[in-house]
Formats: sequence, structure tokens, C-alpha cells
Amino acid sequence: MAFSIFFALTVIINLTYVVSKKNLHLFEIFFIWMVINIIHHNFMTIFVLNMEMINLNSSSTSYWTMALIRVFLIPVLIIWYIDNTQGANNRNNWIILFILIPLLIGIEYLANLLNVYDFEKWNLFYSIIEWVVILLIINFLSTIFRKILRKEMS
Repeated sequence: MAFSIFFALTVIINLTYVVSKKNLHLFEIFFIWMVINIIHHNFMTIFVLNMEMINLNSSSTSYWTMALIRVFLIPVLIIWYIDNTQGANNRNNWIILFILIPLLIGIEYLANLLNVYDFEKWNLFYSIIEWVVILLIINFLSTIFRKILRKEMS
């Protein structure tokens, strides 16, 4: 059940992003996608293996659901955020950010509710800190990459 819910969400969000107007260069999208996967995977590994704050379900369906969320759903949402904030003013950036963070936290808690993984010593405050730090790092790296890419293209 969890896999079908997250698969449907992922397909809808990916198709919506594919047909929308993009401000990012294709290289920027790939770069951001890879950075998100690396950073989010490292955060989750630290929380799951080292700190034992999150337990993963041992079924194969839960594993593939978690992989779908981490590899496709979350990166597309963050790329969409960065794409929409590239040419926007500060007020719109903050509005989109205050929509994105609860959305990402909601995905985590929906996965927890559907037994994809189980929060042991985890609370809402940790999720807020996690996503704020991840978004700050990704925004910083994407800005640097954009400057380098624009310099190389001109």
C-alpha cells in the first residue's frame, strides 16, 4: 500500500515538473539531483545506523518505497523549489520555503505512518533542523555551481 501511494505521488510530481517551465540548466538539475541524493543519504545513514534514531522496516517493499522517496520524490521537490526561487524575489522564496519544509516533513511522517520506517528517538524538531540544513547546503552549492556554469558558458 505504501509503495503504491508513494509511487503515485512520485509519478504525479515528476510529470508535473517535466512539463513545467524550467529556469535551471540541465547540468544544474543533474548536479542538484546528485548533491541531494548524496547529502540526504548521508543524513539518513547517520540517523539510522550510527545514532539509531530511525529503524528501517526489513521487508523488500518498504526498502523500495524508501528508495523511491529518497531517490526520486524528495529530490524533485527540492529541485522544483530551487528552480522556482532562481528568479523570484525574497518574499516568494520564503513563502515557497515555508511550504516546502512542512511538505518534506509530511512525507517523512507519512512514510512513518505507513510503516516504511519507524521513528525511535526522533521528533518534529529534528526533522525541521534536518531539512533546513539540507536546503541551506543545497542552495549554497547550487549557487556556486550556477556561477561556475554561467562563467564557462559565456
